[in-house]
Amino acid sequence: MSRRFNYLAYFFVVTIFVLSFSVFNSYTIPKANALANSEFDASRIIDDSVFFNPNSMNTDEIQVFLNSKVPVCETNHSQDGYPYPPPYTCLKDFVQVTDSMAGDSFCGPIAGGSKSAATIIKEVSAACSVNPQILLILLQKEQSLITDTWPLPSQYTKATGYGCPDSTVPSQYDSNSNNCYDEYEGYFKQVYYGARQYQKYAKQPLQFNFRAGQTANIAFNPSASCGSSSVTIQNQATAGLYNYTPYQPNAAVLNSTHGETVPCGAYGNINFWWQFWNWFGNPIGSPYAWLIDSFTYSGGDNLIAQGETETITLKAKNVGRLPWYNHGNNPVRLGTWENPDHSSALLNGGNRFATLTESVVQPNSIGTFTFTVTPSTIGTYIESMNLVVENSQWMSWPGFRPTINVTSPYNWQIQDVIYENGTGVMDPGTRQLITVKAKNTGNTTWVKNSTTPVRLGTWLPDRKSAVSSSWLSQVRAADMNEQSVAPGQTAGFQFYINMPSSGNFYERLNLVAEGQTWLNDPGLTLYLRGRSYQWQPVWSSLSTGTVDIPRNTNFTYTLKVKNVGEASWTRTSGKPPVRLGTSGPLNRGSSLYTPSWINDTRPSGLIEDTVAPGDEGTFTFNGRTPSTPGQRIERFNLVAEGVAWFSSPDVLLYINVL
Repeated sequence: MSRRFNYLAYFFVVTIFVLSFSVFNSYTIPKANALANSEFDASRIIDDSVFFNPNSMNTDEIQVFLNSKVPVCETNHSQDGYPYPPPYTCLKDFVQVTDSMAGDSFCGPIAGGSKSAATIIKEVSAACSVNPQILLILLQKEQSLITDTWPLPSQYTKATGYGCPDSTVPSQYDSNSNNCYDEYEGYFKQVYYGARQYQKYAKQPLQFNFRAGQTANIAFNPSASCGSSSVTIQNQATAGLYNYTPYQPNAAVLNSTHGETVPCGAYGNINFWWQFWNWFGNPIGSPYAWLIDSFTYSGGDNLIAQGETETITLKAKNVGRLPWYNHGNNPVRLGTWENPDHSSALLNGGNRFATLTESVVQPNSIGTFTFTVTPSTIGTYIESMNLVVENSQWMSWPGFRPTINVTSPYNWQIQDVIYENGTGVMDPGTRQLITVKAKNTGNTTWVKNSTTPVRLGTWLPDRKSAVSSSWLSQVRAADMNEQSVAPGQTAGFQFYINMPSSGNFYERLNLVAEGQTWLNDPGLTLYLRGRSYQWQPVWSSLSTGTVDIPRNTNFTYTLKVKNVGEASWTRTSGKPPVRLGTSGPLNRGSSLYTPSWINDTRPSGLIEDTVAPGDEGTFTFNGRTPSTPGQRIERFNLVAEGVAWFSSPDVLLYINVL
């Protein structure tokens, strides 16, 4: 046998198509090597509370363990006859870029990335709720990866033996002819699918030969002539081990020294038990232990409105050795943990959530704990809970620490925002109707006419709006359309916004129960933009045909311009009228003024009714030269009256008064 597989000399292993391992225990001092095979219990090899405990080791502890097993790696080991030349990478130094796993009913999701061997073990253990110590034993059992000082690449390829059966893999699934299914090859996938298989044994027990609580005939050896005996399998972890390696040690093995081989012996499960003792301590946990089966809320999730009563149900599996009762001197209850018996804000200072519903729950069965909470204060509550056998002991804690978010009874979601014009882009000086549809997702009815009406206001709270138009105030856009809106129903809020000028405006809004509270902020923002006003002179003319005009003489000036902005120009149609005005400085009284002007700063309005972007418009006015001879330079620009002056340069009118 190869040097690298000497560890398996006393391991008789039958590798089936799917392999996987998992364990549960605290990081305890192992028992001395004086452990005798006769102490092995074929009906309870390891407890569920140990096997399915992902919290036995953290990543750093796993790394320290790997370092301790191979203090020095033979990276450049030289060995004649081996097909793979150095360098070699020991497990303690191994790093792999992994794929992500989406998760399923057996294991949670795992993100991809570059990870060490220890990190992979910990992440898989957490995702699949399997003890990382079990994965360490599985890696050693299958490929000696824990203690090998110069492992070959092939040992990582089939690290846990998952998908690497004794029978031949069809060639279409085994492109490299290593007798493993391609989709399961590589260290990460081997560890992941190995751990996942034990959850599959647990969650689909009827699909496999051995089940908890079953009395089964288990062989002593693959050879039928070696015989068998019946075993009442006491828990799921033991059933999983038998599904993985379907043999038990016979009397001769139990009476032998560890490492000694005897006829008809099968060593897979006893060596698993021995190795766990040797590395991690007792595989049998507390007589009282439990695992989470399910945890549900009557409202469907962990969001509970302030003052609302929610019913919460915990289903707990008895993975200990003793039954639970809801009566007598030692009833089983759900209590506060970390620290035990502390006062819970969810219980108004109490420390017991619920008593077991069932009269008795036997090992491997499910117990129910149901309780209600009516939280009075908004906030996030992280509440550690554990089962206690009253007047006796607390059970082994499986890390049960649910989070409950208490929200305001006033909550809402945006259902729709409707712009009357279909868009928030508007001409400056115009307004449009906005409709907001809001769903009441709280547990309190909204009312319109009361001491606490629900209104739509500016956000952050009470900020004066730059686009308000006929609002209730500058900080309150509208009341509800409806008189009342019950939870689950939708309210409508309608209000006008005015575009004050060109440019961008962002109007944030939120609902408020007046005098009581602002509602949650769902991020309602109106994105508004005022179109730009720009123009370009095309031509101009004087009725005199010359700029040399005698004093006290009437003349007509005509200016043709092009709309090169985004906004349409109008003369009188409800939008700000576009006019020619004096500039340099703005609104300066002109010496060319005549009574035909709109006023001494506005010579003319637009001749056309409307001028769309890209079209041309006309401005004409009558002027009169002053009585004093000399040069006159008049500056003009266009203005959207009451809104904005155009951003284009002025046009100059030059006259030489004779």
